[in-house]
Amino acid sequence: MKIRIILLTFLFGIAIKVSAQDGYTVQKDSIQSEVLKQNRKISIFLPEGYDAKDAKFPVLYVLDADGRDQHTVPTARFLALNNKMPKAIVVGVFNIDRNHDFLPDSSKAATTGGGADNFLQFFKKELIPYINKNFRTESFNVLIGHSYGGVFVMHALLNDPDLFDAYIAIDPSFWYKDQLQVKIAKTEFAKVRNWNKPIFISGREGDGMKSMGITAMEKVLKSSAPSGLKWKVVAYSNEDHGSVPFKSVYDGLRYIFDAGGNFSVFPLAGILPKGTSTYAIIENLNPNLRYTLDGTEPTIKSPLCKEKIKISHPCTLKVKSMASNYKNIPTITRVFSDGDYMNGETSVENLKPGLKYSYYEGVWDSVPDFSKLTAVKRGTTENLDLNLALKKDSFAVQFEGYLHITKKDLYDLWIISDDGSKVYFNNQLLLVNDGLHSADVPVVKVVPLNSGYYPVRIDYFEKTGDQSVTLGWVLFGKKLQALPIPKEWLFYKE
Repeated sequence: MKIRIILLTFLFGIAIKVSAQDGYTVQKDSIQSEVLKQNRKISIFLPEGYDAKDAKFPVLYVLDADGRDQHTVPTARFLALNNKMPKAIVVGVFNIDRNHDFLPDSSKAATTGGGADNFLQFFKKELIPYINKNFRTESFNVLIGHSYGGVFVMHALLNDPDLFDAYIAIDPSFWYKDQLQVKIAKTEFAKVRNWNKPIFISGREGDGMKSMGITAMEKVLKSSAPSGLKWKVVAYSNEDHGSVPFKSVYDGLRYIFDAGGNFSVFPLAGILPKGTSTYAIIENLNPNLRYTLDGTEPTIKSPLCKEKIKISHPCTLKVKSMASNYKNIPTITRVFSDGDYMNGETSVENLKPGLKYSYYEGVWDSVPDFSKLTAVKRGTTENLDLNLALKKDSFAVQFEGYLHITKKDLYDLWIISDDGSKVYFNNQLLLVNDGLHSADVPVVKVVPLNSGYYPVRIDYFEKTGDQSVTLGWVLFGKKLQALPIPKEWLFYKE
């Protein structure tokens, strides 16, 4: 089993050992294109968490799939894991005659050129609709191309700017046919269209920028780019035409997604008795985040987020990034409602340290209904210990007992798991972290508790890959700590 250490910054200020399902899953596919009169091969890379309920993902369309997807896929995954962009589907498009598909006209340098218009129609009428129909996509598509592929990226922007939402042109061959794309750009930019798109163009420092025609394109952008168009030209030192794509994809994705969409707000919800207060914690804080406490939608004039937002009365907190390039950044809403302290049992007879467990085997995509299952074995354990499992995958465990609270207070209770879990507290469903996923984001709620013994049940299942489950609480002090519930708090009734 591979163990990954996840550091959930600020809120989870301690290192927690959790398991993870690594990597993308890939599907090989093809489309019989009526536009191109060809069968075109594609690869579809689906990110971790693809099967999560209601999940949708932006799509990166990568030209020259036989080479470019080898570094685009791990780069996108790395950025998503480090909260610099959302998880994305990557579609690699393989070549038959790249000169024909990528170039708008033929020349002595590329005698088969001239198919770019048709290739653009292939994307518009066949490929993008096919991906949207068969996969969990959201309405944000990025086109990535290198060299002649970069020419096609600019061709797509200039001829149908609404087809894609963002563009990355890597060391594009704007020199082609006496800088044909540069001349076309100056003409097309004068037309009234929806130019509210970002394009990232990269090249090689020095003569490379001039010889590729990127310097000339940059001059056109400076003098003639429509006001809505967002563009950036970057020149890399110590790179050549073959090596420059690696840095370009990383920086291009950072530019497009603005590092603004992958923030988290803890807790998910809370109950605040009269006279109490708590904090909302922002993970991956960035300068684009704004918030409101009255339930209205944040705007650029709303207060800037801090790492801790004090919640001193029942309210509806809304947090949103004002980053401009990625239009699908959602508003995060957290409701803190009025309520009373919860009461547990003042005493329970015949308690012993630990928890009871019931172990089951089977294949599930969500937490099963344990009342309909027959346990393979039963026993007791000191804590949420998965070493009791008889196999690595395809099992489930139900833990039952009491959580002993010794001090009246507000408690931020959390669960983190790989795969799914649910927590029933005081005979009510409190935390839901169900489905197929890695142990990367906890589910947290604020609960006001009087001292006492609270019945607790944790339902957990594991399908494939790694496995982990941890129940914990947040300790507020000079620094925030996310701590696993100590075994001394757990009891079961004999």
